[in-house]
Amino acid sequence: MSLALYDAPLAGLSGSNAKFNAGIIGVDAIDSNGDSWQLVGSSTPQVVNLFDLQTTALDLGSGTLPAGTYPSVQLLLDPATTSLTYNGQTYPVYFVTSDHPWWDPTQTVEAVSVPLAVTAAAGQSVSATLDFNVFQSADLRDGAVYLTPTVAAGMGQPTISGVVANNAGGLISNATIVATDASGNVANVTASHDDGSFQLHGINPGTYTISVLNSFVTKAGDTVTASGADPGAAPTRSVVVGPNSKVNLGTLQD
Repeated sequence: MSLALYDAPLAGLSGSNAKFNAGIIGVDAIDSNGDSWQLVGSSTPQVVNLFDLQTTALDLGSGTLPAGTYPSVQLLLDPATTSLTYNGQTYPVYFVTSDHPWWDPTQTVEAVSVPLAVTAAAGQSVSATLDFNVFQSADLRDGAVYLTPTVAAGMGQPTISGVVANNAGGLISNATIVATDASGNVANVTASHDDGSFQLHGINPGTYTISVLNSFVTKAGDTVTASGADPGAAPTRSVVVGPNSKVNLGTLQD
């Protein structure tokens, strides 16, 4: 099984004025008994600027699992090498809900649960995509970042992209784009960049309703407001994606 990692942008911050460094130790698959199976791992953290992963994925590596079903995976992080640098100042990151893998008696490794169900037969090769989603997870306040990890994931590497613009053609930043699956569950959320563009990763193959929202409250508690949107506008589109689909929705008028 091979794994790739993307990230969604944090409203108001970009690669030009900020770095969100995450110390990645590895990824474990969790079986139905709650036992961990290492997929990828390192004795030293791989420190990655998540803002570099908005359009290009990080190859996390690959590993081998016994055939079967694994209801979730865990992304393993090193808090000591995870931080935000914004306009030259570095902010520590605190995990709002702290969890640790059972094999870490020192409780220095943060285990972030990822809702990725994996089922594979013997000899089968599969791939999956994770979206760390700093947009949903991070709240910068009081001199620190409070992280409520909200990692999205899906099998394969489907991508949905587009541009958000108002009726006059002006590009809209910080619009929230939501992918809702056929069962009514939110699969993933992202925000539009300064140029109005957006990319959605970390979703399973299937049918989605893509909605553009002008105001949105993240899982971390931040309210994100679109800049430049027409009052009352809220476009939606339906889309079907396969395991490796790259779907461009064009311009969504907001």
